[in-house]
Amino acid sequence: MNDPTAKNADALFDRDEPQRTDNLCAEASYVRALRSRPQLWRTILAVAVGLGALLLVLFVVIVPAGTALDRLLGVDPFDPADPTVTVGFWLAGNLLLAALVPVSGLAQWAIYRERPRWLSSVAGRFRWLVMARAAVVVAPIWIAYTVVLHLLMPFGAPQFTAAAIMLMIVAIVVVPLQSAGEEYLFRGLLFRAVGARFQRPGVGLAVATVVTSLAFGAVHGSLDGWALSYYVLAGVCFALMTQRTGGLEAAVLVHAVNNTVLMVSMILTDRLSDMAVVTGPVLVVPMIVMGLATVGLWKLAPTLLKPVSAVTP
Repeated sequence: MNDPTAKNADALFDRDEPQRTDNLCAEASYVRALRSRPQLWRTILAVAVGLGALLLVLFVVIVPAGTALDRLLGVDPFDPADPTVTVGFWLAGNLLLAALVPVSGLAQWAIYRERPRWLSSVAGRFRWLVMARAAVVVAPIWIAYTVVLHLLMPFGAPQFTAAAIMLMIVAIVVVPLQSAGEEYLFRGLLFRAVGARFQRPGVGLAVATVVTSLAFGAVHGSLDGWALSYYVLAGVCFALMTQRTGGLEAAVLVHAVNNTVLMVSMILTDRLSDMAVVTGPVLVVPMIVMGLATVGLWKLAPTLLKPVSAVTP
């Protein structure tokens, strides 16, 4: 029987599809893909570049970009003194966060000498088929979640105005891009950069998961215990999905579906300008949903990763 683990990075990168193994922390694992260059300076530089780009977006670029878009759209511009979310500010934020996809890929290339395409998965590409199969698991869970969420937190009657429909279409396009940007940064560049430092696979996975999940929770800017717990748990779940499937597709899918469903609900009920952080025991519901999605994708990972020839007549 052939050894299912990769013994060196070059052999791993020559494959079209990652070989699977029951050992989550095998040498071929996503978190260890940069292990051939474990120098501390690389990890520090990758973290500095990645988080630096994110902070630049959040604290420097987003306000002038949002204000400019508001003026272009002919609406009252975003006012930092009265931080009500405007259409331009919301759109600028999503597009700027989406830019973290190429930023993260180029940072990996510059620091670790691995081309950007290897950030998507251990197959060296974004595996759309894996995402499509994962959607079969994710869609029913989020449909049920949406129904429960609207029962627990009534959003109000939807308003299908021309403006609302237009914004909904825009959200369906840009929110998944924003979600992908966050995943490529946290579960891509940072997850791998931290994991590369550790010789023992289990330790590398554990430390990378904890570090990136705490950072993911922190950058969402809430000191509320419920909200922070939710964001950290979501980070852990995304990290486990990524490691189990050998790529970012499942995490991008769940992150995008979750954010898009919530955003469309807010747009159709005219609550885009009121994006206060939800808190309290109600957040137990999305925590459970995130956990169920993670367990489902974990168990079905061998099916998600089968070559097309293995699942078609």
